[in-house]
Amino acid sequence: MATEATLARYVQSVRGKYIDVDRVFGAQCWDQWSHYATNFLGVPSWPTYTNAGRSTPHGGYACNVYHNARAAGLTQWFEILPASATPRAGDVAFWEYGSAWYPWSHVATVLAPPSRGMIRCLTQNPGAVQIADLIMRGIIGYLRPKKFTTGAIDATKTATLKNSDKHREEDTMPKNTGLYYTENKTKKIWYVIANTGSGFYKATTDGKPNTPIGNDLQKRLATAYDLAGQQFFATSEAEASDLRVACSRVRANKA
Repeated sequence: MATEATLARYVQSVRGKYIDVDRVFGAQCWDQWSHYATNFLGVPSWPTYTNAGRSTPHGGYACNVYHNARAAGLTQWFEILPASATPRAGDVAFWEYGSAWYPWSHVATVLAPPSRGMIRCLTQNPGAVQIADLIMRGIIGYLRPKKFTTGAIDATKTATLKNSDKHREEDTMPKNTGLYYTENKTKKIWYVIANTGSGFYKATTDGKPNTPIGNDLQKRLATAYDLAGQQFFATSEAEASDLRVACSRVRANKA
């Protein structure tokens, strides 16, 4: 039976390391989840893979584990909980593909209950395995280990990593995110480019989507900020605000 004591030991054993279970694309967020499931909870390796259940709707991405957890047989070891559930230490949180904070989805191990829209997790990418506060917006649900009893553990947040400490492989670095939204007060259309790893955030109101000016603006932004092949997706003003705050925190930590 896994307990708070054994979870704490596991956290300390992997903190600061780069975990690459499948030896593909470097140390990704999925690798931390797979390592946690197999090495701490005793789950066989194959059911932890993104396409173990089936390859849709987002084959190859972390969120696909949650979408197909039942088909992959993970219910032998986990309860499948919705995003509305209150997570606790030991749960595994999944963010949906296309969410503002994690457009390519994400997965992390919960270490403490949520607070003010943030949740403290053991997470990887960008950077090594670390304890960090992650924004909850975009979470689609949780996997809760069935054989687990936990209480409070040491979840002291990892200090912001220096650039020299971060993994340099291109496939594991954070990508720029593009989105647009309608501002509630002015009804202006805002286009946003953000990078949650570097803290970069740029917003402009030029043009409207689905118009010649707006379409041209999207193309120019995509070229200038390396968004080739990524479709801008409509989202809410609140999500854009979350991105702005998150990026400002990253910049503040680097100052």
